[in-house]
Amino acid sequence: MTVIELENNVPPQALIAHARRLAGARIRELMTLDPERADALLISHAGIELDASKQRLDRASIAALAAYLESAGFDARREALLTGGVVNTSEQRPALHMAYRHGAQIQGSEAADLVDRSQAQTRAFALQVRSGQFKPAGKAVARVVNIGIGGSDLGPRLVADALAGQARTGPELRFIASLDPSDLEQAVAGADPESLLFIIASKSFATQETLMTAQAARAWMAGHVGADRAGQHFIAASAARDKAVGFGIDPDHVFDFPDWVGGRYSVWSAVGLSLEIGLGPDAFAAFRDGARSMDEHFATAPMSRNLPVMKALIDFWNRGVLGYSSRCVAAYSARLGLLPGYLQQLEMESLGKSVTAEGQAAPMPGGALVWGGCGTEVQHSFFQWLHQGGDVTPVDFIGIARHFASADPRERVLAANMAAQGAALLDGRQLPPGDDAALAAQKSMPGGRVSSVLLLDDLTPGIFGALLALHEHKVFVESVLYGINPFDQWGVELGKVLTKGILDGELSGYDASTRAMLARTGFAPQ
Repeated sequence: MTVIELENNVPPQALIAHARRLAGARIRELMTLDPERADALLISHAGIELDASKQRLDRASIAALAAYLESAGFDARREALLTGGVVNTSEQRPALHMAYRHGAQIQGSEAADLVDRSQAQTRAFALQVRSGQFKPAGKAVARVVNIGIGGSDLGPRLVADALAGQARTGPELRFIASLDPSDLEQAVAGADPESLLFIIASKSFATQETLMTAQAARAWMAGHVGADRAGQHFIAASAARDKAVGFGIDPDHVFDFPDWVGGRYSVWSAVGLSLEIGLGPDAFAAFRDGARSMDEHFATAPMSRNLPVMKALIDFWNRGVLGYSSRCVAAYSARLGLLPGYLQQLEMESLGKSVTAEGQAAPMPGGALVWGGCGTEVQHSFFQWLHQGGDVTPVDFIGIARHFASADPRERVLAANMAAQGAALLDGRQLPPGDDAALAAQKSMPGGRVSSVLLLDDLTPGIFGALLALHEHKVFVESVLYGINPFDQWGVELGKVLTKGILDGELSGYDASTRAMLARTGFAPQ
């Protein structure tokens, strides 16, 4: 185990002392030494149970982490987030995504009025589409294609996949994010153009990838229904109403996507309109309700029983104090296969920073690299590395509680595999040398590798909404611990600026390697 050593005694000496004290302890011993430890590391809310008993933590180290969070000004920062204060300091904005599930304390404000108006509009439109009353070309909509990128794609795509069992009626949902023309081709393959509806999800209505794809989709549609009718097949979620109308979209079909909702937090807003249509307004409302329950829990639960807070303290401990550079998310449900990618953007775009909110070099390295996949498939790929590789990576197992007692043997085997992997990481295996010491050594595993389990009672809209809100709040708490702003993404913006330079042919400031590659490939500026 590595304990990070940094200048200025950050992490604070108290946390480092606890890490050193626990470094040689076997986690099995921690389980037996303190009978109350298990309860301290088992927390549940809204149909979600966090079991962190396989973490290298005890009650004393948890108390030290909580004290550090308090000293970082957590109470004031949380209050600012919940009441619409300016928490995105670099862009001077609040972060009011919670308002779309009525989890922010902003009643009576202009933002609250906008949310109520927007939700009434999207619900009414979704019902029109689902009932067949909305007919852009005289035919009911049979397929909805969402065009977006980043959070405007990852969020709706994840929820559509996770809750596909709710979509017994309603149009088929497909998604486009890539500029690769094949993405559009696959999204429209086999569709009747006259029963197709595109949703352009772009706050600025200027995101290059989204706008170019939307233009290609409009050209495709014009080729099938005529240029004068193509715009009837497009709606938008955007803050740039004039640009959307200029694209050819009916002003009544441009739904508000305000600038105080970040892209990676936008699925609750009009960006989720594809879900409201495909899953139905009631299922989408239940999804929001589950998230609101987690908002209320985050706002009121004591720190030691607060699910997002405790998850954040654990992840900060592993990254900021113990020095583990990544965290693996292993989702034991095919419906959760896209969750690791969603969490990757949520966490790494929010916490992947080395400068504090005050503009100073961050004393700690920021959030971990997040990666993973779907069990049991990943057991046959990277779990070998997790068990015997030279780098230690904490694992989050995410599963469905009802699978353990399911009548379907496949679900029971799936649940058993998840439980077994956590036990194997914890205990490892030490074989005696016997007659073949080399083979015994190769079959042995060190153990002592930490993991947590997030068990969902079932995969319902409400529980899934709570799961996403849990991780949103967890990221916010980590940002307080690291002293960074989780709501901007200037690294993303730099890439956009440099891409524009290449497209404009302004290459004088680029390195020789980049210029040579462009020359070799015959790249032609626009």
